[in-house]
Amino acid sequence: MNLPKLFSLQNKFIFISVINVIIPLLLMVGLSYAKSVEMVERQLSQSNFKTVEQVGENINFVFQDMRNSSVYLLQNREFMNYLRLPKEAIDNNPGYLLSTQSLINNYLVFNTNIHSIYLDTFNGMEFDSASAQNIISEDLRQQLLQLRGAGIIVPDVITNYNGTKTRVFSYIRIIKDIENLASDLAVLKINIPESTISNVFDSRLLSENSSFLIIDENGVVISSLDEAQLGEPMPDSFISADLFQTNSGYYTVSISGEDYAVTYHNLIYPNWKLVNMAPLRELSRDILVIRNITLLSVALSVIICAIAIAYFTLKVLGPLRELRRAMVSLENEDFDVRIPVRGNDEITMLASSFNKMSNNLNELVNEVLAVQIKQKEAELKALYSQINPHFLYNTLDMIYWTCRLENAKESATLIQSLSKIFRLSLNSGNEFTSLAKEIEHLELYITIQEGRLDGNVRFSIKAAGGLMDCKVVKLILQPFVENAIIHGIEKNGGQGEIEIEIYQDGDVLVYIIRDDGVGAEEAELNSYLSKVQPDNRGFALNNVNERIQIYYGNAYGISFETAPGNGMTITVRQPIVRDSDMEA
Repeated sequence: MNLPKLFSLQNKFIFISVINVIIPLLLMVGLSYAKSVEMVERQLSQSNFKTVEQVGENINFVFQDMRNSSVYLLQNREFMNYLRLPKEAIDNNPGYLLSTQSLINNYLVFNTNIHSIYLDTFNGMEFDSASAQNIISEDLRQQLLQLRGAGIIVPDVITNYNGTKTRVFSYIRIIKDIENLASDLAVLKINIPESTISNVFDSRLLSENSSFLIIDENGVVISSLDEAQLGEPMPDSFISADLFQTNSGYYTVSISGEDYAVTYHNLIYPNWKLVNMAPLRELSRDILVIRNITLLSVALSVIICAIAIAYFTLKVLGPLRELRRAMVSLENEDFDVRIPVRGNDEITMLASSFNKMSNNLNELVNEVLAVQIKQKEAELKALYSQINPHFLYNTLDMIYWTCRLENAKESATLIQSLSKIFRLSLNSGNEFTSLAKEIEHLELYITIQEGRLDGNVRFSIKAAGGLMDCKVVKLILQPFVENAIIHGIEKNGGQGEIEIEIYQDGDVLVYIIRDDGVGAEEAELNSYLSKVQPDNRGFALNNVNERIQIYYGNAYGISFETAPGNGMTITVRQPIVRDSDMEA
């Protein structure tokens, strides 16, 4: 037989390799690369966030140090005593002013971060430690008075003694008399250069083109390494709604095709934000390494796969093609075909086995067929020998006529029923009968049992219409009814009921035999289906089950529902077969 060449094994192998190796490899590598990039970007963002957070804490420390400086001065008794002096004493003794200045200057020797300290007392002293000009507006003074001694930090510009200007952050507070909190003594203003703050993040820049900013609540830049940005609004392109809605976090923006990571963190005073902006491409150099390694891995994998396909085609598919040609010859009954045996792999073993097979195939096929036929015949003969009542039929027929001549009508009726049972059992030597005859056989058996049981057992038979012409394996129902009487009802006192129901379930014919006898263990009954016990127990169940499965397969046969004391339900299933099916 010539089969069409639809798809060669070599093409199949290439196709399978692409489907099962290359495509999954590309998917796996792609997903791994995407996941790796995502993880690296997340780690970079988190690392960047921690750096910004640390820079923010350092700036907070500087701001906190300004507050601590003011507290130190408030705790200095000599300093506070100068502030409590009446204005007349200050005017009459300039030494008080000089002493106050000296005290502050001595403190500044150990606090190099502070540019200057400005003091404006309510007793008439006013000076700046660096001789700089400080301006405190009336609005700011009113705000300080409302704070009742608490301080605030503000960005400011002071004018130095030489006329130059310096941008500073100023911590300003009203100094109250700690012995009389209702008394305001002075306005204290501690100035640190804006460059002191910007130098904190100058050494922590994350990349070459990254930058730090401090913005106020209005988004105005108040500290930056780029002086041109000071006092200007933060560029809108870097602003997101999250920047002002959350205390800290990070997000990405795209500007002119360049992606930036924007990280922000709230400062402790006075709710300003530290903002870092860094190009992602400079932060994510590791991603480029991952990409290059990924591309190299894919290229190497594809090359290795191509080499494997070529080797497989040459070393494996070549001998297989030769084997295929030999199989075609063998299929055409050329048992002299041989394959050269070379090598020491599985294909060599296959070629050797093929040669042996071609030598013995014809004889083995004939032997197997003969054995199978004989085995089937032996099985059927063994089954028939258990149920063949032919030798009894003629004897019963003779007894029936004798009873008629002696006017023994009841005996004649029973003998006639038994005779018909045996005739139906013979069924002209056919293993198959119609459902109608199978039911007739059961009714004759019930007639005999009713005479023997004197009406103590009630029988009912229900069969769905349209099934009477179905072809069934003979002698199915009678063995189960007999078992129900002997092993179920008689062991339960001799009275009971047996119901037989026959119906169609799809393309399956179902027999249901129910009784209300003593029941049994399902495990014991199931064991009879596979093996008859030494005392011949379970023979009927095994016989019926084997006959059904011989003709229809293991999907059909017998099942049980039973338990000791609860009766038994036996279900028998076989396919529905009509005359037309039997002929086919």
